[in-house]
Amino acid sequence: MSDLSRQTRFRFFDLEGKTLLLTGATRGLGKAILPNLLAQGLNLVVVSRGMDRMQAVRAELGVSDDRIKLYDCDLSDASAVAATGRAILRDGMPLDGILNNAGIDTREHFARSDDAFWQQLFQVNLFAAVSLTRTLLPLLKQSPQGRILFTGSVLFELGAGCLTAYTASKGALVGLTRSLAHELKNTTITVNCLVPGAVQVEKESGTSESQQRLIGFQSVARRLTPSDLTGLVCLLLSQAGGGICGQSITVDGGIVHPLASPEGQGARLDPPWPLPD
Repeated sequence: MSDLSRQTRFRFFDLEGKTLLLTGATRGLGKAILPNLLAQGLNLVVVSRGMDRMQAVRAELGVSDDRIKLYDCDLSDASAVAATGRAILRDGMPLDGILNNAGIDTREHFARSDDAFWQQLFQVNLFAAVSLTRTLLPLLKQSPQGRILFTGSVLFELGAGCLTAYTASKGALVGLTRSLAHELKNTTITVNCLVPGAVQVEKESGTSESQQRLIGFQSVARRLTPSDLTGLVCLLLSQAGGGICGQSITVDGGIVHPLASPEGQGARLDPPWPLPD
């Protein structure tokens, strides 16, 4: 998705003119949902690494810096994250929401992982989100409908070998969501966590067999795309989603555990599943 003409056709009119900060917007899910966010009338503050890449994305979308303001920040560097948060505060812009989307999913055997590996992954996936959100909380409290969104992963519920650090960091975001929602009781701010499943983004280049295998894990018989998440994102940012708080909401196409699969359980029926048409 590279231009505003390809957005999903829905509209939350109260998002017009609101400002959303988004991390990790030069590739993957973050980049893919930009057209839909702009189509809602949102102004965006993008925090990502590589000013050239961010400028290229903005040019591709055909919008000016009035709609997308850019902050170059290496989220793996704690001091850079803190400095970026302070810079946004100093710039004095209004802020209505934060979508902490950036994340890395480096794979490693648990026995071979070291402290530096865990520190870097948690810095990008958890600590950067904590730092930016904490620093910018005063701006969110000034908004009539402040929104904080974290991006988890279905792997927290499933578990994933060779992704222990990633899975642990995403589980921490779930706990953060629940606790922060309670702590911000009686403010205008809601806190929620998006939990994507196997969403197809541009970095994936699997074979047709691997694509079909992923589809076979789901109740929805197709690959999920970023568009499957944008409606939920916009709902949670809008007044219509104002009663949803402290929740982790999963969009995974209905992942089916092998023990619950109709193929496995249905084989024990007489006649076996599926019934003929």
